[in-house]
This record gives sequence, structure tokens and C-alpha cells, in this order.
Amino acid sequence: SSSRITLSGRKLVALLALLVSSPLILYSRLEKKKLVDGIFVISLQGSTSADKRNEGRLDAFKEKWHHSCGGAAPQIHHCPGVIDARRGYGLTISLLQCLERAKQMDLEVNVIFEDDARLFERPESLYFCDAEKRRNMLWSGLPEDSFITFLGGHSWKYQNADEDGTDVTNSNAANSIQFRETSFSYGAYGFAVSRQSLDLLLDTIRGDIANGWRDEDGILHKEFLSPEKSWYHAVHNLGKKMYAVHPLIVWHEGGFSNTWKKDRGSITGEEGNDIGGGIRGVAQGG
Repeated sequence: SSSRITLSGRKLVALLALLVSSPLILYSRLEKKKLVDGIFVISLQGSTSADKRNEGRLDAFKEKWHHSCGGAAPQIHHCPGVIDARRGYGLTISLLQCLERAKQMDLEVNVIFEDDARLFERPESLYFCDAEKRRNMLWSGLPEDSFITFLGGHSWKYQNADEDGTDVTNSNAANSIQFRETSFSYGAYGFAVSRQSLDLLLDTIRGDIANGWRDEDGILHKEFLSPEKSWYHAVHNLGKKMYAVHPLIVWHEGGFSNTWKKDRGSITGEEGNDIGGGIRGVAQGG
């Protein structure tokens, strides 16, 4: 009789242990499947008050990314663009709304593109097509002190550079993707911000919209906004750094610019780094 009770007791303990562990196992599996990043695309397509040249641009973004990724393009979230007559305000407000939406999703890495960002045709860029590769090949090496990591841009000036102008890599990644600390660049058409820096970026953007922004000389501007220039100025007070991936992930396709109200050439960001010499990374044509 006592042996039967002992055996039954053991079965009961085993059953209870299984019941307790099952939710933990299920939770662990769900955590592994949880998205670590989100990709957001700002576009004025569909806005009735936008310039007609914005029509089809979000569709073109999706089509060209699908083509580059071989039909396996990542899921994207459309952030409707905002129109504002003041230069830079429309984009800045669009960024704010997009990042506020990203914050609600509680992602580890938040990726923002404009709808004219295009993937380079090289293996490092095509990592972006697959969530696992983005996690292992990109975000695993993201520097912890990163405020913003640019995935594209132009007119680069690197913080750590040799006397001959060769930039020095600052990277935690044990693969072909590197992260280079940068002290100046133009272009906010592709960047990533981690969960740890998201609130700081949101506060910076809200301050720019409400009060204007200060340039590298400390001069306050309210008549127009320049997001990336403001970020470079703000980062010095935040204990963070600005980085650019190397090689760059995206380039900027030429076309109508809503900021400048005119057509502009394509920008790869790989034409040169000498901003003083007038090189701004523009390649005419597609």
C-alpha cells in the first residue's frame, strides 16, 4: 500500500512538473520567434495633398526590394508622410510619428527608410532580406553606445581617421559588416536606432519641432529643420556616438525631392568623403 502511494506521489510530482514547465517551454519558443527589429518606410504615396510625383513610390520601394531579395523581401510598415511648407518639418514630423509607432511595438532595433532607399547589390546589403541574417550579421555587432547607425548617407566625415584620411573601423562584429564612428554626414533615408536610444531620439526630435535646432556652431534655427545635423550636434550631450555601417546597405535613388521641391540625382554615398571639396556623393542617373 505504501509503495503504491509512493509511486502515485512520484507520478503526481512528475505531472505537476510537466504542467509548470510547459508554459515556460512555450514562452521560450515564442520568444525565439519574436521579431527583434521592425522596418518602417516613410512615404507620401496616397496623400491627396502631396505632389503627384509621389504616386507609386511606395509600390516602387516594395517592388525593387522584392527584386533585390529574390521575392523574400522583409515585412515593412508604412508610415504616412506629413506635408509641411517649412523645409525639413514635414520629414521631421514624419520621423517622429513613425518612431512613436515603433516604440509601441517595443522592438530591439527600429529601422527607418524613406521610400527612395534602395539596396546595394552585394551580399552585405542582401543580409537585410532575412530576419535571421539581420540579427546575426548586423544587430549582433551594433555598438552599445550607438545613438543612430546610418545604413546610407553621403559626405561622410569619420571621427577616427588616420592622417591620410583613411577611417579607422570601430566595430564589434566578427563578420564583413563593420561600424564606423562618424562625426558628419548628410541623408536620413536609411538608419537604425536601438531600443536603448529610442527615447533619446524621440526627445531630440520633439525639441527640434517645438524649439528649433542648433547647428555645429550653436546657432539656433527655426525657419527650417535638418534632422541629421541636429542629431550630430545633440549626440555630444547624450554620451552616445553616431555610426555608419560599412559597407553601406542602401543608396538613394534619384527623383523628386519633397524637401527641396525639385528633382535630384541618385546618391550612393561612396563617391568620396571630402565635404570641403564639394563631393556630396551624387551620381547622376539611376
